[in-house]
Amino acid sequence: MLLQPPDGPLVLGVALIDFNHLVGPKIEFYKGDIFEDEEVSKILPFLALPDGAHMSLEDYSYFHLVPSSPNPSTIFGISCNRQIPASTLLVKDADVTRSIVQKAVVVLVSRPVFGPIRDKLGVVTRALFNQRDFRETNILVDFISSLETSLRTQLTESGLYMGERDFVHTFRHRTLVLVKALILQKKIIFFGHPVERLCNYQYSLISLIPGLLQTLDDCGSPPLASRAPTLSRPSSLRTSDRKSMMAYMGLPLDVFGKDAFFQPYLPLQQIDLLKDSQSWLCGSTNSIVTQQKEIELLINTENATLEFRDPRLERVAGLTAADRKWMDEIVRDVNEGWSESEATSPTGIHFKGSDDYLRAKFEEYIFAALASVRYREFLIKGKGGGVIIAGGPDVNSIEDFNPLWITEFMKTNAYQVWDRTTDPMLFDIVEPRHPCNEKPSVVADIGLRLSEGIQELKLDQQLAPTREAISRTLTAGSTNFFKAVEGVKGRWGQRTPSSVSTSDISSVPSTPVTPVVISKSDADFPTQETVVDMKRQTSRESSGSGGGTRPVSVTQAASETKAALGAWGAGIQSFWSTRAARFSQRGSVTSFASTTPIATPVQSPVSETSFSHSQSFTAVTTVTELPEHDEEGAHVHVDLEEVHTKDHMPAEEPTGMAL
Repeated sequence: MLLQPPDGPLVLGVALIDFNHLVGPKIEFYKGDIFEDEEVSKILPFLALPDGAHMSLEDYSYFHLVPSSPNPSTIFGISCNRQIPASTLLVKDADVTRSIVQKAVVVLVSRPVFGPIRDKLGVVTRALFNQRDFRETNILVDFISSLETSLRTQLTESGLYMGERDFVHTFRHRTLVLVKALILQKKIIFFGHPVERLCNYQYSLISLIPGLLQTLDDCGSPPLASRAPTLSRPSSLRTSDRKSMMAYMGLPLDVFGKDAFFQPYLPLQQIDLLKDSQSWLCGSTNSIVTQQKEIELLINTENATLEFRDPRLERVAGLTAADRKWMDEIVRDVNEGWSESEATSPTGIHFKGSDDYLRAKFEEYIFAALASVRYREFLIKGKGGGVIIAGGPDVNSIEDFNPLWITEFMKTNAYQVWDRTTDPMLFDIVEPRHPCNEKPSVVADIGLRLSEGIQELKLDQQLAPTREAISRTLTAGSTNFFKAVEGVKGRWGQRTPSSVSTSDISSVPSTPVTPVVISKSDADFPTQETVVDMKRQTSRESSGSGGGTRPVSVTQAASETKAALGAWGAGIQSFWSTRAARFSQRGSVTSFASTTPIATPVQSPVSETSFSHSQSFTAVTTVTELPEHDEEGAHVHVDLEEVHTKDHMPAEEPTGMAL
């Protein structure tokens, strides 16, 4: 549907804004008489180059201006800001002292037709920067002359709206909460980066209230309220004509009328407006603005969260069971055809789930809500006059819209204007019934609450860093583990040539042993000398097998082995001292060599490198001959480890020893 073009020019001017590191942003070039206005030229640079513009290579900002004319009206501005390395410029001004140059191209229009302007503005801005010489501004002059003709042929209703699908997809059920809060004329602020998304979300919210985006002439400043006095109650209605139907329903609501304003991007230079106004909707990228105590509802666009600074507002604008079910159907319709690549400009999408579909659904909701307000007033008036009303619509229909919200709406300036310009019996035309087809059960409503609560937690997004950290930890741990295993294998491989294998040790007993004969008197040997003998023998063998410098670990293992041998020798001394008498009584003990007091440990020359903490020393075996009445040739094998253990046990006949 074509919109009524303005009486004057649609495009008011174009300008180039430069960011000077000494004095801040300033107007470098302009084309249009509107820039001669002091109020416009004073605040425009701060609106065109928002805070945090350096964080993006290219970004867009939407804003509103009010000139200082006798009968001012809101001017709508859009800017495209970019940055370029100063070293790439063909001509560098004297005031360029930084490595980056930031500039913005601004277009001012009398209607918020940002959709058709945005794409053209982006192309012109990129072409200007590609020249690398900002003295050449002819491209901006040609742009303003061609833009006027182009916009007048594209001045359609669809050209005003943008991004409703993305808005509903992001905020889901809370979209209706924001619409209710806006109708209540609360103090709402959007916060986050980038600036274009910040502004788009606000215009998307405005678009969900029927006709509001087309009547923003008074939104630029709180004192502006020129529209309300011109409104009157319609005397006729044509239900087939949408304009006639909108006027009969009192739409659009005068949300940004008296003591209210709308600024998509609010710089710090306009922060005082927040204290002087009763209602506002604005956006900011500066956290200082979000610290103002006047804020009632803060929306973070980066994580799509709502912060109710006024706890009462959360209850007043809360959703009923019917609201949740109605919004759940809308969210499903949007998500069914959702694609991140086509979030802002979908291609091949059907009507269901589209921007037009969303505006139609919210228009139906607001129509029904306003009809319920009138029907509620009718019931209250009839009850006060003692009139019994029967056969009408459901008297409880108001409950489905949240009675607290209806009561709060009746306290606003928007309601005062609406009440004056609408028919008290308009519920005869629009049924005062919630658009939800059927009222959900308690169980179904609980399920919707739980489902939406889980969605609001954003578990997938919040747990993604945790999953990534755990994955990195497991990967690093497994890598380190395998490296450690390979290192151990390598060290064992290096030690294998200098160590004795198991087969070598097991082959030691197979060497023929020459028996040594000892007499009875020799059985009472000085055990201390034996221990010393064993130590010397071990020392000789170790020194004979080792050569050169040995590792610290090998030397330490040898020392521990020597200490263990000393302990075993002490155990043997104790054992033989207590049992020497028994040996002398049972008979003479003969051996095969009379010169040796006791058989020394039979060992092959094993180097000290064969001993370690985890290896056991080879048992020392003594061989004795039994008396004549016993079986000839029988031998007794005494394990030194067993002897050492039994030395700490009560005195008894040694197990396994045949005497």
